[in-house]
Amino acid sequence: MTLQPEDFWSYSEWLLRPDAFLQSALLQGIVLTILAVLIGLVVGYLLSASRNGPSEGFYSVARVIRDLFVTDLPGTSAARVYALARLAFKEAIRRRVLVVAGIFVVGLLFAGWYLNPNSEDPARLYISFVLTATNYLILLLALFISCFSIPADIQNKTLYTIVTKPVRATEIVLGRVLGFVAVGTCLLVPMGIASYVFVVRGLDHDHAGIEEIARQDDGTYVGKTTYDRNHSHTFRLFEDEAGNLEGVTDFARGHQHVISKAKGSEEYEIGPPIGALTARVPSYGKLYFLDRSGQQTDQGIDTGNEKGKGGYGSAGLERLIGRTSQARRIEFGYIEGGNLSAGILTFPNVTADRYQDGLPLQLNLRAYRAYKGDIERGLRGTVTLRNPETGAASNARAFEVDEYEVDEFLIPLTLDGNDGEKNRDLNVFEDLVTEDGRLQIEIRCLDRGQYLGLTQGDVFLKPRENSFAWNFTKAYISIWLQMVMVISFGVMFSTFLNGSVAMLLTLVCVLMGFSAEAIYDVRHHIDINKPMGGGPLESLIRIVKQDAMTTDLDVDNLTGKIVQGVDTVIVYSMDVIATSLPNLPKMVGTAEYTASGFDIFGSLLARHATTTLAYFLLAFFVSYFCLKTREIAA
Repeated sequence: MTLQPEDFWSYSEWLLRPDAFLQSALLQGIVLTILAVLIGLVVGYLLSASRNGPSEGFYSVARVIRDLFVTDLPGTSAARVYALARLAFKEAIRRRVLVVAGIFVVGLLFAGWYLNPNSEDPARLYISFVLTATNYLILLLALFISCFSIPADIQNKTLYTIVTKPVRATEIVLGRVLGFVAVGTCLLVPMGIASYVFVVRGLDHDHAGIEEIARQDDGTYVGKTTYDRNHSHTFRLFEDEAGNLEGVTDFARGHQHVISKAKGSEEYEIGPPIGALTARVPSYGKLYFLDRSGQQTDQGIDTGNEKGKGGYGSAGLERLIGRTSQARRIEFGYIEGGNLSAGILTFPNVTADRYQDGLPLQLNLRAYRAYKGDIERGLRGTVTLRNPETGAASNARAFEVDEYEVDEFLIPLTLDGNDGEKNRDLNVFEDLVTEDGRLQIEIRCLDRGQYLGLTQGDVFLKPRENSFAWNFTKAYISIWLQMVMVISFGVMFSTFLNGSVAMLLTLVCVLMGFSAEAIYDVRHHIDINKPMGGGPLESLIRIVKQDAMTTDLDVDNLTGKIVQGVDTVIVYSMDVIATSLPNLPKMVGTAEYTASGFDIFGSLLARHATTTLAYFLLAFFVSYFCLKTREIAA
């Protein structure tokens, strides 16, 4: 996956956005809350007025608001909330929700039959499977148990025995939500443990031994491991002063092994796979490009290869950066081979404390072939380290792009190069890094007429790695937050609708949340690019009339303006609704972080937790208002 800089914003930057406060999460949340409150009050008044008349309807709504802040919120009892939560928990257990855990375990038992054994990245495959399966099962469970509880109690009249007791509407809502969350948590914890064991054990293997080995003229040993899990490794062993042999294998299927042999022993010890389950903490640099003539530019060469497909063409820009960051410019583009075109990244905070053993550089570049060339060989590029102040630069290091894996290089701390006056050995921290810790890395393409594509998130240094187990846990915390959000919406809709309709509306909210980015892209595409075929209504007319997209709409001028106006209303209404709903792709995306081996930043998890809390509070107040105004008492 390609991570973008906004994915690593600090919590305060996301919340306040000092550079663009109008797009800050805080301001957007306040505006959406005010709109929701106003709409709720208007709808509540209309419903109350239809039953009691205009004046009495106004006083009924005012009494509900007064009761909320004067009596119900201050008088909410933790003991009563706990008692109601226990009842909701027992009710959900009686509905046999534990069968979800059984389905999940059965899925894990048979998953090995269907997961591709020849996958180039089995770790990604295993992690994606368990997180996706858990996500869907838990969200379906939350949808089911939250939407049918209150309507069933009202239909069976069991809720009457509660409302006649000294129990407040706030306690009923909180009790239901907490009880259902407790059920989901009791299922999510063992599912998470089982998933972790499944991933670790599924990837654990040891090659039975050494298939072949030969001593080289330089004193090293080159060999090959036996075939296991549909792959083998080549390796090179080095002999130390004590006569022991040790080395690491090449990367295969996203991992490698440490191989050692003690002096006097005939057995080679092959260690467990390393590098497959990682939680990389990337350090990004600021990117700019050089064009074909070597002049600085913010964007690279636009090949037109991926316009409109979410790639690096100009039409895909907004999709790359997301709707919440549209005001922030992001550099993107391609580097052409055989001329002065280059991508240059300036990395901050490059210090000896962070990179003691060298600079671990990781590349996730795209290759675009303008002509066929040698298809058995990847495109070639070079990496050059440069001091942005003195101009000292290392000699270019060539590499071959692997489009389907992250290329990783450990750049040594001493390099051949030029200090601006003469050729000599350069020390990274003394000669190539500035006093304030800045280092430039230059990427070029060697193959003439071919292109390498990159964004700011495609090239990064890796100062450290975090624990995979903790990163896996954070992915499950994100699933838990999604579950809380779905339960909150389900309880909210169930306070004024029957179970089936409440579940349908909750499902619509979830699907609209998943479609938020796509809806925003449609609106932005219509605003900026005026696409062929027009908006939804114009496209429907063209389908019925079988008109081509490239021709003008075959209607009169007035009708055309009406169609465009209706399309604008439809698209903007969908955009408002999608913006008002939780942006679930951002939350579900944490599974992609984990599967791709990236650490889920604490600030990102905090953003998800804040979003969940905000929607829970909104759902809580709507649920309270509906219960107070609904005539459920005998």
